[in-house]
Amino acid sequence: MEYPLTMNFPSPVELPKDAIPSLNWGIAAPGEIASIFAAAVTSYGSQRIAAVASRSIERAQAFAKQYAIENTFGSYDEMFQSDTVDAVYIANHIDGHLDLAEAALNAGKHVLVEKPLHYSSDRCQETLALARSKGLFMTEAMWTRYLPQSSVIRQILDSNEFGAPEGLLASFAVDNRGIDRLWQSGTGGITYDMGIYPIALAYEAFGKPSTITASGRCTKDGLDEESLVRLEYPSGAIATLVISGVATFPCQATISGEHKALTLDHPFFVPTTLRLSDKELYQTEESWSDGTDVNGHSGLYYQAEWFAYYVSQGLSESPVHTHEEIVTNIEVAEEVCRQLGSHPSLAQG
Repeated sequence: MEYPLTMNFPSPVELPKDAIPSLNWGIAAPGEIASIFAAAVTSYGSQRIAAVASRSIERAQAFAKQYAIENTFGSYDEMFQSDTVDAVYIANHIDGHLDLAEAALNAGKHVLVEKPLHYSSDRCQETLALARSKGLFMTEAMWTRYLPQSSVIRQILDSNEFGAPEGLLASFAVDNRGIDRLWQSGTGGITYDMGIYPIALAYEAFGKPSTITASGRCTKDGLDEESLVRLEYPSGAIATLVISGVATFPCQATISGEHKALTLDHPFFVPTTLRLSDKELYQTEESWSDGTDVNGHSGLYYQAEWFAYYVSQGLSESPVHTHEEIVTNIEVAEEVCRQLGSHPSLAQG
């Protein structure tokens, strides 16, 4: 049976704006990614950044001045204990993510933790269980899941017209040798920092892999710098991931279904163009983009909006990026690093 390209792009799921509360957010560790988050949240949406904490009060004050934040703290615990915040965005180094997350949870705060959640899947499970036990919402900042395009992707992958997803080819390869933190134990590792995006996309398409095979190379200090990863699934599907912090290739992804193929243009993890095609050599295709002015990392604001909505619904985890998925993706990263001989965590080094 032939499947001509007659499928229309579905409409994205819209933010339930009338049901989203304006939470008071506290930012823990005002570094580069926290600055990007603050810029996105203060430019779009309904969330309010009410406080910032750093081990250096001067650093907190400088950040607060830049984003007109009222409350500053020279101690993370002081901010967590303060009534000025409802939710905490944690943006320190990877090895320290869950130390701060647990402190915030124990103070009764909802928590959004920068990706990846941690180097250890076991530690992730423990902290996520703590959040559930306290009835608090906690998730990893896999912000791409909350972009309008992601709801379009999910609808396409679930459709009969597309058919069962059978294969995926995704690349996140950028020469990032100039970013020091990527090459230091406790803050770096290309698989965890960059590779977590294609790993998460593969989960979205296929779920949990049954077989993980990785080859690549590490630095002399034992940190992974690039890899070729093959993930196999019980359905017979295969995902091929190209991950590199030294080579630059198009950061593009294609999911091949039974009847059609879906391509996410470069860079696939930010607001981009989707292309839906038949499976011929000379393809017929249609394209879609969300048509908004939210570009690049400004898309981080979507996750804050959905986070607030999920809090208002009394949820403890994100329905589009579950705790089980978060742990599975960290397990994949762990196994990739094990096969490469990489030790990006201070605890492993």
